[in-house]
Amino acid sequence: MRTTLIRGLAGERDHGLNSSAGLEASKRVLHLVAENNDIGRVVRVYRPASTVAFSRRETLLSGFAEAVAEATTFGFEPYIRPAGGRAVVLDTDWLVLDVITPEDRGRTVAHRDVFTEFGERFVSLFAGLGVDTAIAPVEGEYCPGDYSISARGAVKLVGTAQRVTRGARLFSASIPFAVSPNAAELLTRVNSLLELDWDPRTLGSVTLESPTTSLADLESSLIRAFATDADGESTLADLFSASPAHSESNPSAWAS
Repeated sequence: MRTTLIRGLAGERDHGLNSSAGLEASKRVLHLVAENNDIGRVVRVYRPASTVAFSRRETLLSGFAEAVAEATTFGFEPYIRPAGGRAVVLDTDWLVLDVITPEDRGRTVAHRDVFTEFGERFVSLFAGLGVDTAIAPVEGEYCPGDYSISARGAVKLVGTAQRVTRGARLFSASIPFAVSPNAAELLTRVNSLLELDWDPRTLGSVTLESPTTSLADLESSLIRAFATDADGESTLADLFSASPAHSESNPSAWAS
């Protein structure tokens, strides 16, 4: 299958995206691939803007308005993802990996199989960086998930999620390279306001687990693990300009 790599140049946000567009772009690429399977697989690695992604269920909680106000005060843009999960903070010292893969509309692929396959790639990737990890949740982690990538059984190092629409699947992972005081404090305040359990000691980062690893090292490791067969590197602008107009009306769902 053809694979195209898209990444933020030199660790910067993708050209043409404003502070809230990174997550929206992921959704648009998912539907583009679903409607144009000839595009093949798209692997995107980028540094996100400062964002807090809330789930729709959290919008119904009594502390949601206050949580949004806190996010805005801290300079993090609130974003509502379609369903499932819990609040996730993304910051400029994090990396996001998206793998968008076309799928046969008549074939069912189990979420757990994808989580396991890609989770094992993360375990191997981190082993190469000298970090012992496992596909296992940590009690008290933010946005709990059975397929979190944890280090030392003590901290969550990677959060993973999937979104599926007819014809394509998005696997997404958020990796804190370093955690700023603002991001850590905001996670604490948001979870407190939403009355959700969270243990700040479970928030891990690549910098803490592997101090000699640079952001460029991490990006290169992600590309080797998930886009080693890439035909070349492209941009979001090139991807959309080369494809026919598409609709975003397909039903979709998150699994995390």
